[in-house]
Amino acid sequence: MTPSMARSLSTFLSILLLLSLPLPSTQDLAADKSALLSLRSAVGGRTFLWNTEQTTPCNWTGVACDADRVTALRLPGFALSGNIPEGIFGNLTNLRTLSLRLNALTGTLPLDLGACSDLRRLYLQGNRFSGEIPPFLFGLSNLVRLDLGENEFTGEISSGFKNLTRLKTLYLENNKLSGSLLDLGLGLGLDQFNVSNNSLNGSIPKSLQKFDSDSFLGTSLCGKPLGACSDEGTVPSQPISVGNIPGKRKSKLSGGAIAGIVIVCVVGFLLIVLVLMVLFRRKGDERTRAIDVETIKQLEIEVPGEKTAVEANEPSTAAVNSSGARKLVFFGNATKVFELEDLLRASAEVLGKGTFGTAYKAVLDAATLVAVKRLKDVTMADREFKEKIEVVGAMDHENLVPLRAHYCSGDEKLLVYDFMPMGSLSALLHGERLV
Repeated sequence: MTPSMARSLSTFLSILLLLSLPLPSTQDLAADKSALLSLRSAVGGRTFLWNTEQTTPCNWTGVACDADRVTALRLPGFALSGNIPEGIFGNLTNLRTLSLRLNALTGTLPLDLGACSDLRRLYLQGNRFSGEIPPFLFGLSNLVRLDLGENEFTGEISSGFKNLTRLKTLYLENNKLSGSLLDLGLGLGLDQFNVSNNSLNGSIPKSLQKFDSDSFLGTSLCGKPLGACSDEGTVPSQPISVGNIPGKRKSKLSGGAIAGIVIVCVVGFLLIVLVLMVLFRRKGDERTRAIDVETIKQLEIEVPGEKTAVEANEPSTAAVNSSGARKLVFFGNATKVFELEDLLRASAEVLGKGTFGTAYKAVLDAATLVAVKRLKDVTMADREFKEKIEVVGAMDHENLVPLRAHYCSGDEKLLVYDFMPMGSLSALLHGERLV
């Protein structure tokens, strides 16, 4: 064999060897699929509906891919439970969106989540995660939306949040955080912020004073937009008494002057009451009444022949109690669950009327507000309605208000959403009064 033939043969064998190797994207997608299967085995829930016989996980519910890599994992209200073990997110390194909200996940956040350096949106609210907020989160410099609300996180709010310079949303409400609220240097960039219902104290930094008082309720914080701090060093000024000025005689009011002042005060009070009564009467048509309890109760009687047990293969169905009354159906295992009776007894206010029904703002207690959509003229079977509404409940997007629960019985159909205090789209576009 001549040297030229040997070189040609060597080149041919090298090319053949390269062609026989699997493509890098195939290897990466296979690793992503293996990581998702490990997550499925650890937390269960509706992930068992995934068709594992498919070669690619990109067609599974809640999974989105780009360039043969898993880039989004959205599993809101999937009945996930338990701890997330280490070694799962270390393979999902191309994740840009991770939503595990409204489940029953517990324990601390896995450390390998810090390997997802491209992560932009992280939604973990409505679970039972505990421990301190892990420092590795502050290394995810591409984060834009971070929601850790309604969990059991403890400890102080770290100054490491200053590293998240692109952050626009930071929700930490309804946890067990303590200590003071540091100047995180995020005030100019943040457009959504909430630390309410935590054991925080001290003054609110100036960079965060632009947010409404709702962002700080249920804490011991002070300063704008809440009440002034008692340690601000301000001394109330003392009025100077005329009798203390030399050469001035302390004057006294006569009985007639005192009587005149009293009469003026009484007349003024009566005028104020009269004006308030007129204003309330004018707005009586705009104010809401409570949702018609009796009408709904007429439809709560159990339909003969209807199933009274939750089928094992259906992720969410209406529960029926011993008296035959049906209950609200919740998506996921949110920490705050209320009954239908609580919703019916709540004070309500009309938010608006549309083609398919009326929207109400229901006040369950001092800290729980929900929006209720009462549908009308929706002519479809209960089973078809439940199937369609489960698809809506599984949707997860930063610009969509999550569907929290629904009720379906005969002609009565209710949709329950988390109340968003920013008003309607029409109000934001046209500058109308926020609700």
